[in-house]
Parts: sequence; C-alpha cells; structure tokens
Amino acid sequence: MNVYLNEFSVFIFDLDGCVYRNFSLYPGAKELINGLLNDDKKIYFLTNNSRDTSETIRKKLNEMGLNTDKIPIITMTEMIGKYLYEKNGASKILSVGSEELSAALQKEGHQLLTFDSEEICDFVVVGRDTEFTYEKLYTSTRFLTGKTKLVLVNPDFNHPGQEGENVPETGAIAAAIQAAAEITEISFVGKPNSYAYERILNEADVDVNQCVMIGDNPLTDIQGGASANMKTIWISHSKKFPQNLGIQPDITVHSMQELYEMYIANYFYYVEGVNKKGRVIP
Repeated sequence: MNVYLNEFSVFIFDLDGCVYRNFSLYPGAKELINGLLNDDKKIYFLTNNSRDTSETIRKKLNEMGLNTDKIPIITMTEMIGKYLYEKNGASKILSVGSEELSAALQKEGHQLLTFDSEEICDFVVVGRDTEFTYEKLYTSTRFLTGKTKLVLVNPDFNHPGQEGENVPETGAIAAAIQAAAEITEISFVGKPNSYAYERILNEADVDVNQCVMIGDNPLTDIQGGASANMKTIWISHSKKFPQNLGIQPDITVHSMQELYEMYIANYFYYVEGVNKKGRVIP
C-alpha cells in the first residue's frame, strides 16, 4: 500500500533525535516543517522530555532558527500532572526529577512531599534527574510501600547525545528504584502511552487516518503511534528496526532530509499525474 504524505493533515513530530540533536537542527528539518506550515498542515511536537517545559523548548528551537509560534509543543514534564489529576484527582506526590517537573505537578493541583516527609504519598513520580543520588534512591524506595505507586514521566532508558553516545534517561533511574523496592507494578504517561495522542486527536478534531507520527525511537515514537492507530514514519539514522516489536513503520527514511525530499516529490507527483494544486507532471 502506497502512503502519500499529502494525504495527512496532522503531522506529529518527536523532537530530540528527530528534529534536532542537542543544539542543532537536523538537515531538512526546518525546510520540511516550514513547507508543511505553508501547505496549511497542522504540526504538533510531542516529546518525552521530562525535564523541560514547552516554553523552554520553544525558546531553544527558536534560537536554532526554527519559528515555532504556530506549533503546539507537548512535553511529558507538563503532561503527567494532567494525566494523574484526570485519573486520580489531586494527589500526594514525591517528585524525583527537575524543578520544572515539580512546578508542573504543583500547577495541576498536586501536593508535593519533601524527601524527609513521614506522610504516605499516592505516587512516586520519576523523571530524568541529573542530580539523582543514593539518598534519593533510598528515599524513593522507602516511600514505595503499601498502596503507593511508581509512575514514570517517560519510559526511555536513554537518548542520543551530541556525539551519538547514550545519555541516561528516566527509565534507567526508575529501573534502579524498581529493583531496590522489589515492585513489579509500574506505569508511565509518555510515549508509547496513547494518552498524549488522544489529546492531540481531540484538539485537532480530525480522524486518526489523517494523522502521522514521525520519530526516531521504535519503542516510543513508532510503537506509540501504532498503538493509537496512526500511520508512522521512522527516521532510522541507518539503524535496523527491532524485529521483536510485532509492528513495522509505514515509511522508513534514513534522515529528515530524505523525508523532506520525499514530501517535495510527493507534492509535485501526487495522483495520476496531477497534484492537489492541479500541476500536471511533465
């Protein structure tokens, strides 16, 4: 089955490892996103980032030269508080992560407990914590008794660094807590959880067949898009797709530049010699 990019009205992009790496846009990313906006496509940035807010990321992207004023940015830093409130109401939470994560949880009406608190909390919420210590590991383990649940902002074990190295992520920290606490029940709000995809569909007010998820991580971006019944595009960076997931991306490209070139080609060579704007193929 052929998948034509112009068939989609909503494009959902992962950010780190897809649109940019550290402080540099990938070649083709700016051109593709500007082209989609010019063609009146809706764009959403959906990131598993568990440290930064949408405005922090927006500033970063603008500094890279990408105008994001018309693009909603959805971060798991801000999404998890909404998720927990919708599911459980205002809760008592031990936050293991950045100051931005704690502020976002409080903004949604949750009560944050200090690490020396003797109160029983509802959730230990874990994000990427660059200041994670043995003391935090011990305290998190102490809180995880009774009905207290461990919830991850995102399940990623790592993300790509500037030189292609693996940078430890939320999942790596949570694995230590889970092992120390000897618990099996664990949940998360980030991709591949379908929660954020469902919010995008409601906001965009379109059928799922009009949406496509674009990302570089098979375990989060592609699996998440597939679980939401969306078409998916995998930016492979010349890697092999895992065979044990039981799914395949609908389109595989090596880079954003290749995807941009595919979009341009599709734009001028759409259906039976004529594209949507009526230009006949020579």
